[in-house]
Amino acid sequence: MKTLSVVCARAGSKGLLNKCIARINGRMIIEYSIEYSLSLGKDVKTVVSTDIKEVVDYCKARDIPFIIRAPELCSDNARIEDTLADAIEKDAFNCEYCSLVYGNIPLRYPELFFEALSFLDKNNEFDAAISMQNVEKYHPSWMFDYNEEILPREKEDHYRRQMLPQKMIHDGHTVLFRSMGFFDRYKGTEEYEKNYRFAAFGNKIKPLINTELIVDIDTKKDLILAESVINC
Repeated sequence: MKTLSVVCARAGSKGLLNKCIARINGRMIIEYSIEYSLSLGKDVKTVVSTDIKEVVDYCKARDIPFIIRAPELCSDNARIEDTLADAIEKDAFNCEYCSLVYGNIPLRYPELFFEALSFLDKNNEFDAAISMQNVEKYHPSWMFDYNEEILPREKEDHYRRQMLPQKMIHDGHTVLFRSMGFFDRYKGTEEYEKNYRFAAFGNKIKPLINTELIVDIDTKKDLILAESVINC
């Protein structure tokens, strides 16, 4: 296998309780992520990392490989890197790449994965490829510190959207990285600057600008939006 695709879902979500097993059209949200991963072809091995009984039962019924995630990997303080390292250690020492697939994103686009894979295959100096989207209305320049009592005073820097400095944000869809480099950094055999965002995935990361609609489900509002898009 060339790539290990780790579909991640844990119980105990705070924004939307049990978000990964909330249902759209009678199907658990994580089913969309699992089916996406399975659709990526014979060179991609899918494994589901979870502590959710319903997800384990789903995998058992369909003969989908899974890892029952240890309690220490499911706490609020656990990092996604811990879960990925656990999966790599158990399943991916013969895989060149590892793909992180969040279980709470039902809108999925295989072409984004293959774009990332193609880029890394052709550019050995890069450690990872991560999908990003251009920040539009929800831009830092237009935000206020949260205050329910009074609107904070903020200087007007950019009135029109076209005047805003471009920012990008990870949309949650694609994180593809070289397995062994990540594992070496995680285990401490390769030094890296831990205080930088996404640093565990490498020092040189390709941002893949994605214009597809992604809904990262964390709230009831997100669930309603994703359901509307899927059913439109």
